[in-house]
Amino acid sequence: MTRAEFLLQPHTLSQLLSHPGEVFISTILGKQCSINIIIPSHLKHLEAFYHPGILSNIDIAQQESGIPYEHLHFGLKIHFNQPMELQLHDSEMDFAPIIKQLIKQFGVVIIKNAYLHSEVRNLGHRNKFPHLKFHYDRTELQSTVYSLYSRNPFDEEQKKPRIASTLFAPNLVAYLQSLKEKKVNRISDNGMRSNYDLFQDEDMSEVISNIIVEHRWDEPEGIGELSMIDNRTVLHASYHRDGFHPGYRIGVRYCS
Repeated sequence: MTRAEFLLQPHTLSQLLSHPGEVFISTILGKQCSINIIIPSHLKHLEAFYHPGILSNIDIAQQESGIPYEHLHFGLKIHFNQPMELQLHDSEMDFAPIIKQLIKQFGVVIIKNAYLHSEVRNLGHRNKFPHLKFHYDRTELQSTVYSLYSRNPFDEEQKKPRIASTLFAPNLVAYLQSLKEKKVNRISDNGMRSNYDLFQDEDMSEVISNIIVEHRWDEPEGIGELSMIDNRTVLHASYHRDGFHPGYRIGVRYCS
């Protein structure tokens, strides 16, 4: 299967990094789209949310937790004006290099009004994630460390907007929130955990798009959506907005 070599032009990426709070209009593979960073200057948001008791110094927090903090800006959103079929990985589940670059740089990449190429569209499985239970799908010991989540616009169930959303949090945010909720001890508990119960008592309007990213899966009926993370750096969970209704299972596949 032929794979698109470029999803984002270098000059567009340079513009985003130079003006991280702006929305840019660009063209990708001949289709117009808007592109923006979801949480610019992420560390400033963390310092405001957790300062002073939990996060007084990012270097100390990394040293104490044993968890690196890797994202200057967190989350990238690409929204196509017209439906777009994308070849993000090949039949061997290998992501295109630019996709790996964007995931490494921004932690999570969300693409709206897009769907996967017909040759690979039905690969993987479907799943519902537990409400506010942040976890990873894969470990660093596995070859397929990336997760790709999808809403198939041609599927009778998935063509409709989904009730539950998906939340994404960097590993260090999960640790800091656990400190805030007194679920870990900063002296004795360190290293990334495989799962956390978090934010049950928080006002989520102060959390979402401030320190964590949300994929709402809320495009109109018949519109595809995709999101991608590296399980080594980002955790995910469901957020059941409407009476804790989980909605349908979204598509899940693992890539290298």
